Amino acid sequence: PGSLVSLGLTPAGSWQEEGAKGSGDDEMTTTMTTTPTKNRYRMAAFDLDGTLLNSNHQLSDRTVEYLRKLHSKGFIIAIATGRSAACAAHIIEKLDLAPVSQTDAGVSRPGFPLVCTNGARGLRIVKKAHSDIIGDASVHAGPATMNRSNTMPTDVRSADETPRNPLLRETLVIDVEMFHDRLTEELTLKVLKLANDLGCMVNYYQGHYIYVAPRNERHLEAAERYKTLTGSDEFFVYLNGVNKDLSAQSFNEANSWGYKEAVRKGLPSKIIIFCDSAILDKVVDDCRVHLNGSSDPCDQSYSYNAHIIRGAPPFFVEVLNPGVHKGRGLVRLCESLDVPLDEVLAFGDGDNDAEFLTVAGCGFAMKNARDNVKALADFVTEWTNDEDGVIRTLQKLEETGKLMLKDS
Repeated sequence: PGSLVSLGLTPAGSWQEEGAKGSGDDEMTTTMTTTPTKNRYRMAAFDLDGTLLNSNHQLSDRTVEYLRKLHSKGFIIAIATGRSAACAAHIIEKLDLAPVSQTDAGVSRPGFPLVCTNGARGLRIVKKAHSDIIGDASVHAGPATMNRSNTMPTDVRSADETPRNPLLRETLVIDVEMFHDRLTEELTLKVLKLANDLGCMVNYYQGHYIYVAPRNERHLEAAERYKTLTGSDEFFVYLNGVNKDLSAQSFNEANSWGYKEAVRKGLPSKIIIFCDSAILDKVVDDCRVHLNGSSDPCDQSYSYNAHIIRGAPPFFVEVLNPGVHKGRGLVRLCESLDVPLDEVLAFGDGDNDAEFLTVAGCGFAMKNARDNVKALADFVTEWTNDEDGVIRTLQKLEETGKLMLKDS
């Protein structure tokens, strides 16, 4: 098969070579006159918003059809997203990839591999109707049983209301929780205090649910915007009541700045701080100063106490445990699947995809990606997410024999 460069990936989205992970990585950035050590791929991991999904946050029929085709030929499909598992569940349900039994061509792939909440959590999701194919794995056994949040809090849904989300109605279930790195209690309380001092609202991710405590109309607007963006309306729990009474409680240390009930339920996978787009970079710097000691990661006084991500769309900041990101999540996912990283493709567009694109065997930034993300990637796709850029890129790779498929 020909090299990736022979496909014609060019900078800024055309099919020619793009600046890669390192200036000396000739294998990916120049025409290959010899066969690289690993130049074929058996797995692809995708970011969702801005990458696999279009600008309406929908999965196209073309994408579903092609990924099912690749899956049927033994190619591994995975998702790595900033969303929670519940907010990604309807995408997994629409893909509806049939499970591969443990005896099928010697391949063991029980459940859909998912890295969620920006690398804090790794899961394998299985359709309940397929659970008899999984083999020894059980949807009712193992550590995931304790960590599953498959019931809706009573203040969110009435007893006779049927949930729409696949994980809530249990048509999809968590087969295995491979890892889960929650924020420490110390970091959680520091972030809640910082947000309070900045006059910002946070999303507190715990289990399947997102706990919020808006204090004004601007906070409510941010919550509604995020719900629309992620389709997460079933998971929002308003800590100041279903009627969102903005005067219902005070915000102080004694009640964890409005989030005492959420903290009592458990430590979060991540926390999002909402802010106006115009001050996003300032809030990012404030988070770095207050949590890590300096706004400049290169400063000697900078301590890596929290992983801070500039959000996209640009109206929030994400905070995770130090060292938690999609890249680390992909490494741990591949270890669990026994897939070498150099046989993995990664596709992304945002700041939270930086480590994810650089640890994979080959990282593709979308044509619509931020420029700093394009600079880190091995290649930039010719097409945007609204042009099915992921699928059209994979088709090019398949045509040149770059994908490890059962019939190739």
